[in-house]
Amino acid sequence: MSLFQRTLIPSTRRHILSALRPQRQPWCASAAGLRLYSAKFSGAIVKPASAEGLDITDRAVKQLKHIAQRDNEPDQLLRVLVDSGGCHGYQNKMELTKTVDEDDYIFEKDGIRVVVDGVSLQFLRGSNVDFVEELIGSTFQVVDNPNAKNSCGCNISYDVDLDMLTQN
Repeated sequence: MSLFQRTLIPSTRRHILSALRPQRQPWCASAAGLRLYSAKFSGAIVKPASAEGLDITDRAVKQLKHIAQRDNEPDQLLRVLVDSGGCHGYQNKMELTKTVDEDDYIFEKDGIRVVVDGVSLQFLRGSNVDFVEELIGSTFQVVDNPNAKNSCGCNISYDVDLDMLTQN
């Protein structure tokens, strides 16, 4: 582990992550008219969901299909990003989006797409996106993250095993 990695404190991590992550720009009309859905992925890397990148559980696929049908938005993607925060240093944030950037990786399973930026993928590689239903509520969660060393009791924030990150 480098001196830089050992001395990284949570407030510094937030600034580093935001500096590495490009600003998101919405899709706009081009001179030839509106871009087609497949053209939105130009520059982004599209891969099947897998254990080497990011896998998507059947429950998550089912729920995302339900949301797309309910909202009449078949082009929606679930964006997962890692941000610094929480009691253990990092937390995952998720949102439905139609925006894809050049540094993004798109993972597909049964027509459902999950998008992750390149910086966040370093922290999430090998994880699963799941839809968890509990008495207190239902949420999409990143589970089975091999890069997480410790997590809080509520499964929201985690500490990263920096040695694992350098191996990926």
